[in-house]
Amino acid sequence: MTYIDSRELLKLRVKDFLDKYGDKGVVVLRSAVEVSMNNGFRSRRFGDFSYKSLVIKLRSMGINYNPSNLLRILERNYGILEKTFSSSNQTWYKFIDIDAVREAIQEYMGIINNSDDPDIRLLRIKYRSLQPDKLLSVLKSLYRKPRLNKYDIGLFREIVFKDLDLVTDLLNRMLRYEDLFTNEIMVLNEILVYADYVASKIAGINVGTFLEDEHIQYKKAIMGREKEL
Repeated sequence: MTYIDSRELLKLRVKDFLDKYGDKGVVVLRSAVEVSMNNGFRSRRFGDFSYKSLVIKLRSMGINYNPSNLLRILERNYGILEKTFSSSNQTWYKFIDIDAVREAIQEYMGIINNSDDPDIRLLRIKYRSLQPDKLLSVLKSLYRKPRLNKYDIGLFREIVFKDLDLVTDLLNRMLRYEDLFTNEIMVLNEILVYADYVASKIAGINVGTFLEDEHIQYKKAIMGREKEL
């Protein structure tokens, strides 16, 4: 389906989609925009983002959700996306107007660049400078190792005493603006969860089935909250 209309009408369709699908819609659409903005020119030859890259982005935030249904709705029902390439092992999408979509998300979430609260802007700067996705990746890698060597333990201690106070402080501050920092809060919480796992492993506490179950319950709680909203 082809939509030929103004930028403002497209933004209205984005907001209508977000109203209807709540937090889950925000997370999927915002993540798709972020993946598209981070893709280099070569990576975008088939489109703005691929289904696979979006799933990887969601999983990096601790969200094991299949976004295919929402992508189909964005394409067919709202005309916000179009499918640009499809094969047996990959599917690519392109935004009709990615800048308009990004503006609509910011307006919907109350993040308007020209009138930002300085505290909110500072929180975003601190979050990006922390490189939370990289930090979470390191902790997951340590957790998955059957046995930690001296280097691993030293690396973990550096994270604990250098980064975790910053993570906790940032998380507490972002919780004051929970509606604006849904994705960021999920990632920071996940960092603390995995840090707890690794600390328990170093202390000789069994971090197998019990903590894995706890992790599953944590993710279910996130998804449960999204369904309620």
